[in-house]
Amino acid sequence: MKKLFLLTAAVCAAVAVQAAVIDLDLSKAKSYSTAGSSSLQYSESDGVLTVNWTVSTGWEVSGIQIPLRSITGIKGLMYEYQGDGTEHAFLHYFCDEQGTFWWDPNGWYDLTSTEWLSASLTPSTALWSSPSYAFGESPVVSLSFVANPELGNTSGTFKLRNVKIVTSGENVDPDPEGQSLPLTYKGEVLPINTEFTRTMSGQIGKNIGIPEVSGIACSRVTPGYIWMHSDETDADTNPFIVATDETGSVLGAKVSFDHVYRWDWEDMCGGVYNGKNYLFIGGFGDNNHTDGNYCIIYFEEPAIDPANPDVSVQAHRIKFEYPDHQKHNCESMMYDNIEQMLYIVTKVYDDVNQVFSLPFRLDYGDTQQTMTYVCDLGVTSDIGEGEYKEAIHRYKGFHLATAADISPDGKYILIKNHNNYVAVYSWILYWERVGNESIAETLRNRQPQVIDCYEYEWQGEAIAWKDNCTFYTTSDSDIASEPPIYKYARNIQPTDLGSIESTETTARLMLIGNILYISHPQGLYTIDGRKIQ
Repeated sequence: MKKLFLLTAAVCAAVAVQAAVIDLDLSKAKSYSTAGSSSLQYSESDGVLTVNWTVSTGWEVSGIQIPLRSITGIKGLMYEYQGDGTEHAFLHYFCDEQGTFWWDPNGWYDLTSTEWLSASLTPSTALWSSPSYAFGESPVVSLSFVANPELGNTSGTFKLRNVKIVTSGENVDPDPEGQSLPLTYKGEVLPINTEFTRTMSGQIGKNIGIPEVSGIACSRVTPGYIWMHSDETDADTNPFIVATDETGSVLGAKVSFDHVYRWDWEDMCGGVYNGKNYLFIGGFGDNNHTDGNYCIIYFEEPAIDPANPDVSVQAHRIKFEYPDHQKHNCESMMYDNIEQMLYIVTKVYDDVNQVFSLPFRLDYGDTQQTMTYVCDLGVTSDIGEGEYKEAIHRYKGFHLATAADISPDGKYILIKNHNNYVAVYSWILYWERVGNESIAETLRNRQPQVIDCYEYEWQGEAIAWKDNCTFYTTSDSDIASEPPIYKYARNIQPTDLGSIESTETTARLMLIGNILYISHPQGLYTIDGRKIQ
């Protein structure tokens, strides 16, 4: 068996001049196995990862995977290891963000030594070009153990520390433990928001009956429940929405409608208008730009009673067009309780997202309304290209917007995107509204932050605020997969929400005894729409 292979002096000199060396966080490593087993123990005190692995006969693979934002420009891998006194085959794989497997022909080592040794690998041979990780997961660096068929069942224990990747110095990964690439917005790298902690609150149960959840909204009438709708509604059937608790398993309500409005529902949100709670559903998806019959469906939010979940509501719609009279695809909608204004965000493949607005009123009838252009979201940096529907598209950073929401107090804005084709180009952006500025002014003039704890979700198309300190996300995945519901809780509670007064309506927020209320000409209301005066 070959001894440790060291990089030549020439390679080391090149690394010193051109390369960047980046430490990988071993606490983020995950074990995996195609046939045997692998388990990990990480020591924070000394940064040592202990790996126990077993491989069956026949070149089966076990090992560890370390998630990355990106591994563009990798030139090699360096690490220190300690064997357990036995010999076994050891082979390094890594996968770049385009899904190509590489291996190092010099990656076979004698691990009989129990002393700490240094190893360096320089991947040189592409094996094939389909992702080693499940589609939609983050790229990974993989350290794998392969059983030699001549040895039969093989197992071992070894330790790792000081694992580093060596890059070309271009497109360097500044934060290997994250899930998304840094985002440049209006020429500046956006700051990271670390105020939230992400946990999985549950999974959307098969008993709920909603496949491909595309929009969610937290209930204001019956707090503790989350409304959900499916991505596409069959025009030949009666569409419905459901409400579940945050675990996704308890059905609180199943709401059917007296009218079927449009087949492609893409997002939903809630809001207060004249002291009543409304739910809004966006019937404005148009991937191929062939439809043009766009509308927003609205109805009074019903109370939720799990003992009697079946509810029927009378739905209304607002038909609209865009100010350029063109067809656009849209998957994001939010409502501002202060301005009583609806905002939608277009979804684009090779250009920037655009924001449009429309005041909410009850008297539009069947007359088509024209949206008002608000702003571009400011991302114009060209960061690469990819194939979608047999066409090459240039990726512009924060594009493909799929969900949006404004906190009930009107202070915080969330807009998220997803990119199933290059997973690391997915983010949640977070704006904070200041003073009495409008949502339009906040989006135009204020720099957003990137939610740090967000991790990529396959087909992540839904987001909703519960209150100004908690929001949820989930995925547009087939119900058979029972997609997870993620809860994001603010670590530090805001101490001064202040008063935000609208410039366009007479409604305003008031902080009375540390409780936030909506002051309206018709009375004083709680954030969830209950009249108290």
